[in-house]
Amino acid sequence: MNKSLISIALLLASSSVFAETEYPENQVLRPMTLTEGTIAIAGALVWGEEKNDRRVELGLNGAYGFTDNLTVGLGGLNYRVLARPDNEMGLELAVGLGVRGYQDSTINGDAIAYGTDLNGKYVFDKDFAMIFSLGYVKWDEEQLKNKDEFRYSLGLQTNIAKDWTATASYTYRDLVDFSQNHAHEVNVGVNYAYSKNTDIGVFVGYSSFDAQENGYKLDNSLDRVAGIYAAYRF
Repeated sequence: MNKSLISIALLLASSSVFAETEYPENQVLRPMTLTEGTIAIAGALVWGEEKNDRRVELGLNGAYGFTDNLTVGLGGLNYRVLARPDNEMGLELAVGLGVRGYQDSTINGDAIAYGTDLNGKYVFDKDFAMIFSLGYVKWDEEQLKNKDEFRYSLGLQTNIAKDWTATASYTYRDLVDFSQNHAHEVNVGVNYAYSKNTDIGVFVGYSSFDAQENGYKLDNSLDRVAGIYAAYRF
């Protein structure tokens, strides 16, 4: 994969720390956007492998809630179009827009992915929710023909103990004009609500996207990852 897993982990961390007076401490019940005026920062330490290339990376992210429905982060913005009343049961929807990936090639130059997506969360009860996403990505190639990608994600979120929440998701990447015509991603993470302001967690992931097969260097891709993260809001 590109560094999407790191971004996903940091986004989950950033969007899971909110004011206790307005948002539940229970991660399953938490909304998809920050409350107005809230700043969230997060960092992740990642151990990754792509073919025989192994490395350790540090990922950072930040986000700010302009309103209860609009959150702007380093990678783009997220606007909630449907909220759950009082953050309880039911359906929540948000639209995202921003940078979705980066690749480089010695021969073909840089490629930057810009995308938009519809993200959803359906809360069945206080301990279980389904998450999903439908996304379109345009790969802006420096020298080659631009490429298209469609992403379809489905996941589950459940409380496994007091203050501990597990999240698992699967993403199908429909690749257009790549050497591969599709790729798969699987991500699993566990979040611990250490305090009202702080979350810590671990995650692992796998992707079948092959950077070299698609003409890119390995510098911005990892097909197997494991990491830890921390997030804080104020």
